[in-house]
Amino acid sequence: MKLLKRFYVLVLLILVVGLFTILSKGKFLRIPSIVNILRVSVPTVLIASIATLLMISGNVDLSVGGNLGLTACVFAILMQSGIPFYVGLVMMVLFGCVLGMVNGFFVTKLNITPVIATLATMSLFQGIGKLLVTPGSDIIKGNMPENMNAFARGKLFLGLPLSVFLTIALVLIIIYFQRRSVIGKYSVAIGGNKTAAQLSGINVTRIVWILYALVGAAAALAGVGRGSYMQAGDPDSGFGIEVDVIIAVLLGGTSFFGGEGSVVKSVTAVYILICLTKGLTMIGMQPFWAMFIKGLVFFAALLLDNIILKKLKK
Repeated sequence: MKLLKRFYVLVLLILVVGLFTILSKGKFLRIPSIVNILRVSVPTVLIASIATLLMISGNVDLSVGGNLGLTACVFAILMQSGIPFYVGLVMMVLFGCVLGMVNGFFVTKLNITPVIATLATMSLFQGIGKLLVTPGSDIIKGNMPENMNAFARGKLFLGLPLSVFLTIALVLIIIYFQRRSVIGKYSVAIGGNKTAAQLSGINVTRIVWILYALVGAAAALAGVGRGSYMQAGDPDSGFGIEVDVIIAVLLGGTSFFGGEGSVVKSVTAVYILICLTKGLTMIGMQPFWAMFIKGLVFFAALLLDNIILKKLKK
């Protein structure tokens, strides 16, 4: 049972990859397909990795899609104004931190339920993003620097862009954070028993605020990546990513109520979702089937959280 709990996500990924490799007659495992999967998974992997720590603490952020779309729009405007790409990238990460801190303020200072607070800011961020789009256009495009597209579409090494390698580096840092840092340990303590954590001297408000700021920064970096990939700013470019993130984190074994979880398993679960979507497209399935199956995976993740993992603990 312990081995099953430890490796079930990896087993699921292998089964999904194996299934679509057979159904696509080997096309699924070809180099171009693998490169594409790694490239398009960047935004979800970035957000899910740090969102795992937030959900371990017993909190959730539904505004990441709105954050991503708003950031992509602001970033596109900065690129049009002639600001250097990497200066704009740093500015957007800081901007994302501020958006995350807004969520942290609502949750920690105003004591609004995380789901309600971040649902409200999701609409707020999406609305601001749409206000930035000029009348008569759906997105912000044109007059973008040449190196903007290279960040998410270029070929730095092995046919992969810089965004993939940056994501790998950040995920490794977050894994270290979870296992070795005070924030990682305190997240578990807060999610396990918030009152006991406070009584033991943990500054719960500060830790939760930091986690929301980090999730905001990750969503903003994902927005830069999405803007770079599209070479445009689209306020709807983050639509639905919050659902994918929650599915991946729950499927990775993190409890929705906090107290336990694994960044490694969440990231692995992201690739399960990406492979499902790409695999279904490759074998000619209609898009609505991908949505239907993703819904089934969501139910499976909830079942895993509420029933199976609880039994494995006993």
